[in-house]
Amino acid sequence: MKNCAYCGEESRLTKEHIWPDCLIEKYESLLTYSKRGDKFYKGDATIKDVCERCNNVVLSKLDTYLSSLYDSHFERILLPGEAVSLTYEYDSLLRGLLKISYNSARADASEKVIKAHKSLVNFIVRGGYRPQIELRLQIVTASRAVNPYEGTESLLAPKHLRCAEVAYDGPLSHRFVVRMVAINCFWFFLVFPHKPERPHKWREFTEGLASWRINVGVKLSPTDSSIAIPVNQTTYLHPALLRNLVQASHV
Repeated sequence: MKNCAYCGEESRLTKEHIWPDCLIEKYESLLTYSKRGDKFYKGDATIKDVCERCNNVVLSKLDTYLSSLYDSHFERILLPGEAVSLTYEYDSLLRGLLKISYNSARADASEKVIKAHKSLVNFIVRGGYRPQIELRLQIVTASRAVNPYEGTESLLAPKHLRCAEVAYDGPLSHRFVVRMVAINCFWFFLVFPHKPERPHKWREFTEGLASWRINVGVKLSPTDSSIAIPVNQTTYLHPALLRNLVQASHV
């Protein structure tokens, strides 16, 4: 028997959806992108390296928490010019997002990125001591698409689930991982090092990331339980963002 990707114990392994079932079920249809095949297909991506206990007991609690946030915050598509507030329990949110990122990484990412995730597994499973990591949030509202030939206007809505590796190319990019987990208008960014880094390296990296050409939003504080994001700190779904979303390595 093989070892579970989470608890490490030898056990009969079960299929685990990369995205929680309780989120997938909230969509009428979803397209999954295959990096290896460079194409979209209908269906839910899965991996088979998680034991039954971790899948159905330990990790399901994180899925349930994300599902509750979806119902209270993520479901509604935000319109251009809307401000937003989010109430959350920081560690539960972070662990749930990391679980999705780790699942996605094992399906498509490099061994180096998978290894960086493995150092976070104990926190994902048990909580407690929080490793070196930064969580950021970018709000992406819908946009209005105008067809000048037909004189019509429609709403381009960010209604999707996407997990991607962000190809950050700024200072110290080789020492850190940047991952995106997007749930409709809420695009979360997970930032963590390949190995423990000193505070001055973190500062240098995050300063570069904050001024990068792609906006990675605002930092969520571990000591807070809510955040209000004004209109001037949101963006909208535009062609460049769509292009970045499609070209990224994502599931």
